[in-house]
Amino acid sequence: MSAMSHLVRMRTYAMGCDFEVFAFGEHRELLRSAAEAATGEIERIEQLLSHYLPQSEISYINAHAAREPVRVHPEVLELIRRAVHLSEETKGAFDITVMPLIRCWGFFAGVGQIPDIRTLAEAMERVGSAHLQLDMENLTVVFDREGVELHLGAIGKGYAVDKAIEVLQSSGVAAAMVHGGHSSVRAYGAPPGTGGWQINFPHPLYPQRSLAHLLLHDRAISTSSAVEQYFERGGRRYGHILDPRTGLPVENNLLWVSVLADETTSTDALSTAFFVMGEEGIRQYVSTHSGVQVVILRHEDEHVEWIG
Repeated sequence: MSAMSHLVRMRTYAMGCDFEVFAFGEHRELLRSAAEAATGEIERIEQLLSHYLPQSEISYINAHAAREPVRVHPEVLELIRRAVHLSEETKGAFDITVMPLIRCWGFFAGVGQIPDIRTLAEAMERVGSAHLQLDMENLTVVFDREGVELHLGAIGKGYAVDKAIEVLQSSGVAAAMVHGGHSSVRAYGAPPGTGGWQINFPHPLYPQRSLAHLLLHDRAISTSSAVEQYFERGGRRYGHILDPRTGLPVENNLLWVSVLADETTSTDALSTAFFVMGEEGIRQYVSTHSGVQVVILRHEDEHVEWIG
């Protein structure tokens, strides 16, 4: 082994999943303090973004922004701005105002229910980034109607991974990898004697079967799958990934989507958006965004397909 032979591994539980930090380098003490700072950063982001924490920035915005402009932490406002931009880029397939839909389909309470047409229509009236007015100068956000709610579940994990990576880099860690619940991963540098960090893709239906391996090097990857959360009624399966444009659970031939790009804030959001957009939408997006690659698995397929 080379001089860069120490590996420090640290984990924390945040945003409903396990985050892990892996740091390689020469000085164990530096690695340990950097990994501690990185997990601390993940916990700090959770305090800002989690809709489960009543004292978080997002909970405060959701409670007050329909009545008056709410002054927001600059970091949170910038993330909301990025989310709105991603929403525009994906023509509404990704949208952080999806919370009313998550509630009316019962996914927030974890039970699963089919809303009646009127309930769904009412929820849809409160969904869409157009309901948000951001004032970047005065650092405020305001909703244009009651009942609008932000849900950063499809971007927050990726953002936390990016912020942890920033801490590790600025601490002088030579090579590191951070993941949030295995679904969003970012790495830089490489462990000694390797070309990168080995990532394995287990089959979503048969986890003991590996679909593909990847060496991750100065890149980020996020995965969304149709098998994570769903409920069944009358012989039909309703998945937890909702289309903000229709209000309905996504139904297409995709079983699993992974997105590679430079940072996890965008791969996290895009893996959800691409599931909603389907294959045609993915190909269109990738053709105009050179840094983005996508791996898909269709329901009937044995093998994955790379796009981009």
